[in-house]
Amino acid sequence: MGRIRIAPTATAVAMALAATACGASDPAKAHPEPKPTGQHGVRFAADHPVARADAPVHVRLEGIAPGTKVSITAGAKDRHDQRWAATLRRTADENGAVDLGSDGTADLLERMLPTGGRAKKLIGSGKAFSYHPGPPGRQRSYSVRLTATALSGKDKGERVARRDLVRQWLTKGTTHRELTVAGDKVAGDLYLPPEGRGGDSAKAPVLVFGGSEGGNSGTYTAALLASHGHPAMSVCYFRCGKDSGRPNGIDGIDLDYFTRAGRLLRKQRGADPEKLAVMGNSRGSEAAQLLGQRRPEVFRDVLAYAPSSKVNGPYLSGTTAWTDHGEPIPTGPIPLDRVRGTVLAVAGGNDKMWGSAASAAAMARQGAKKLVYPDAGHHVNWFPLGQPGQEGGRDGAVAATAAADQAARGSSWPRALDLLDS
Repeated sequence: MGRIRIAPTATAVAMALAATACGASDPAKAHPEPKPTGQHGVRFAADHPVARADAPVHVRLEGIAPGTKVSITAGAKDRHDQRWAATLRRTADENGAVDLGSDGTADLLERMLPTGGRAKKLIGSGKAFSYHPGPPGRQRSYSVRLTATALSGKDKGERVARRDLVRQWLTKGTTHRELTVAGDKVAGDLYLPPEGRGGDSAKAPVLVFGGSEGGNSGTYTAALLASHGHPAMSVCYFRCGKDSGRPNGIDGIDLDYFTRAGRLLRKQRGADPEKLAVMGNSRGSEAAQLLGQRRPEVFRDVLAYAPSSKVNGPYLSGTTAWTDHGEPIPTGPIPLDRVRGTVLAVAGGNDKMWGSAASAAAMARQGAKKLVYPDAGHHVNWFPLGQPGQEGGRDGAVAATAAADQAARGSSWPRALDLLDS
């Protein structure tokens, strides 16, 4: 289950309307605060024009004639250089301002849809899709351009203001290293917080992986966790690319592979080895629970998004989904009685892919903490404000769960961070 992949995560394409590829350089140097532009004294003001991709930003359009109707558009390019955008219409107040606040800005960031190319064809397809800039290991941040166009008054039809917001995956001092099966015996990305963390300041490291979309889909989340101070590793366990040595489906995936990744992560600077957490989405939630249950000496907490409370069969084909030391793990309920730490289950009550809310309830009966969002669907995983999965609805519409999924992320992400910091 989970979002379909538009392209392999390793693809790196110049993304932003402002230059954003900075490799391992200091993002503060690569991204000085972008300056707003405008005419007739109109400008965008933003409290955090450069901020983490999961951080809220308050935007206000100022200096326009009172009563003027304006459209405000947020636009960005994805890793295929295709444009995505969202637009709001507002009327300037008596002070000549349009105050989007944090919520209005979030609405723009969260509602971006493709305006052309192959991604646009997914609108109305019934499939899931989402906005992806270049991967954080190659593009530490991405830019969203805000533009304001007058719809009435003396400047009708003119663009009256522009501003870029820089959304960071990796903040100053964080580092990235690509992992390969050949060199590290695991495929993925390792992200570390700034040097100097250690001893009493060491924090829970986090192993992150996705579901049936395959590839390295947890890489954005792992990067943000490092920017919050947590050593993090996103792991690819299938569909990892040519010559990776990894399978093309969830077939015989051994828990030893994840355990090897976890042991490597525990050794990194800034990591408290006794607090290693595992974070899995959709089909990956099965592996996350199995690791907490069968490897309590390695993993402490388990965060399961859109979970299943049981082991399911292989995907797309095969004999068994998961193995333990080479032995097949049978399908059926996953016990949680040996998990050393906390299990957190996050689910949507309107999940059309599978009954994740019922699974969260079953997990709660075993002592897990559950967060169930009645109107949300399958895409409740991970962080807010970063364009999570949209589900293509009928007649060009976007499924009603998209906004609820966004709200679920905004609510559950701080809870997840609190758990990791405990």
